[in-house]
Amino acid sequence: MTRAFIIRPFGAKSGVNFDAVDEKLIQPALAQIGVSGNTTTEIVEQGNIREDMFRLLVCADLVIADISIHNANVFYELGIRHGMRPNATFLLRANIDEYPFDLRTDRYLAYDQNDPASSVTALARALKATLDSSRVDSPVYQVLPNLKAPDSTALRAVPGDFLEEVQRALESGERGDLRLFAHEARNFDWGSEGLRAVGRAQFSLKSNPGARESFEVLRDLRPDDVEANQRLATIYQRLGDLTRSSQAIQRVIASSQTNERERARAFSLRGHNVKTRWREGFGQKTGEEARKAGLCGPGLKEALQWYLEAFSLDLNHIHPGLSAMELLCIRNELAQAIPEVWKDQFDSDDEAARELSASQTQFDQVASAVQLSLKSGRESLQSQSESQSEDTSSHELLEAGFALLTATRPKAVAQRYRDALTDQPVSVFSSVSDRLDLFRQLEVRKDFTEAAFATVAELSAAQSALAKVAEPPERVLLFTGHMVDEPHRPEPRFPPTKAAEEKVREMLREAIVAEQALSNGKIIGVCGGACGGDILFHEVCAELGIPTRLYLALPREHFCVTSVQHAGPDWVERYYRLCARLTPRVLADSEELPRWLRARQGYGIWQRTNLWMLYNALALHGKDLTLIALWDSGDGDGPGGTDDLVFQVRTRGYKLLRLPAEQLKSLV
Repeated sequence: MTRAFIIRPFGAKSGVNFDAVDEKLIQPALAQIGVSGNTTTEIVEQGNIREDMFRLLVCADLVIADISIHNANVFYELGIRHGMRPNATFLLRANIDEYPFDLRTDRYLAYDQNDPASSVTALARALKATLDSSRVDSPVYQVLPNLKAPDSTALRAVPGDFLEEVQRALESGERGDLRLFAHEARNFDWGSEGLRAVGRAQFSLKSNPGARESFEVLRDLRPDDVEANQRLATIYQRLGDLTRSSQAIQRVIASSQTNERERARAFSLRGHNVKTRWREGFGQKTGEEARKAGLCGPGLKEALQWYLEAFSLDLNHIHPGLSAMELLCIRNELAQAIPEVWKDQFDSDDEAARELSASQTQFDQVASAVQLSLKSGRESLQSQSESQSEDTSSHELLEAGFALLTATRPKAVAQRYRDALTDQPVSVFSSVSDRLDLFRQLEVRKDFTEAAFATVAELSAAQSALAKVAEPPERVLLFTGHMVDEPHRPEPRFPPTKAAEEKVREMLREAIVAEQALSNGKIIGVCGGACGGDILFHEVCAELGIPTRLYLALPREHFCVTSVQHAGPDWVERYYRLCARLTPRVLADSEELPRWLRARQGYGIWQRTNLWMLYNALALHGKDLTLIALWDSGDGDGPGGTDDLVFQVRTRGYKLLRLPAEQLKSLV
């Protein structure tokens, strides 16, 4: 979430009630544009208030300064902001004092101190424009345009226990948990760096929808953030959105904060995008038709240039060098295989011959540089004291790709791929197969490609069988619903009777069967374990052959006390049978939030559990998600009830099936 810091006088001074101005003007305007913000009075933790103030002045996405009167603290804090950040500082004032000469060139919003609420709309519009603009509003940076603002990330210290949770989720592959952490981190002043940590974990897991969301939020907060744009360029590539990928790459290239290594990676990504469009030019063509389209395709030369430029900027970044070798190999072999097509691209046969000779020489030169980089990388890995299995595997794949282009014996190439891919996860095989498929389609290095392909196919099949890789479900059914009523509940909602239970079972079966009819593939259910709707959902799904996943807010016994036991021993027995059949995932050890999250107001374990289940349901990457809600359309008995999860799903635009729980009231 975008955060603002407000610099202003306190109390009533010079005929202005500044507390009332904040309440009636500033806060409503911030609320209109979805920004949270306050003064240092919001800091409730013990510590040095000046340290917090300096951190907020530097890190806040927006600073609002009320300079209506000559207040030393306000001008002192405004001066710090102007010296540290070039933009996103907004001034407002009541027309009561002569304001300082040094600030007379700046834009203001003037308000009526007797009726500050009348300016809410105007202030909201002006603040939104300030956030959306990259205009330099600091007088310091206006007169010193080459001055570089300090990196504020050093002041955005991410709590260590938050980073530990992110690491645990990364190591266990819990993509839904990472999306929950990203959602929660936005509410803190360290949110941008928290999002960065989560986004990196999601990127590593190739959890592309979640990673895209995390880095897009980070980029919205920091439009020139090089890493956010670099990662998004790759993520958009993975998701097939080459237009957005190219736009993100251009932002990296244009940024003054980009170093040579980052620029090299941006050029390499641009080469990949151009290469992808070049491949689309011959699509599913085969044989001579594909070879002609590949050789004549305009993207071949352009992609090659981007890769060569990337490799020249960073010789340790081997991927673009190897990609350039691949395109040169394709170009040279096709030019010799279909010489008339090659010659038709030039004004004379002599020019065509010179160009082919230069291209062959260039291949040898690039190959020599790549070979040296591979040798250097191998020596570096061998010198490391600790095992770097992931880095070693990646390097072995690069060496296998190099062998494909330079080896003289096909069996040697096959062995290189066998060494590189043995024991690798299934996700690695698709990218390797994609590169080989290009050579197969264009019939380049034919014997070597077929030998490599056979090895890759053999290892991929074996690894897939071992890992029992499951396809994403066609549809995910997320359930929420009322528990069996506690004793002495004044207004019945789910009466503890057999008739009410059978009615719910009937409604659930009808809804789930209807969802089955809409799906051609696999369905997975996601649900909690409370007595009543939750346990019935799991039972009905089991009867219909639908696998479900069990999510508990608290450890098994603790959860039974809070959410099952009051309904009686039969429900407790069914709950423990469910836990024995489905190993539950548990969110927390107690109802207290993690230390890093406790400062968030109006948020508790039950709201968090709803979001946790929703994000884990989304992380299954089903084509469709449906929330089935046993709900009477009323408010919950407390925070985090059925109505809360219904709200979360509705605001995100997913399908809702409401089972009318009000029909149960009479079944007492």
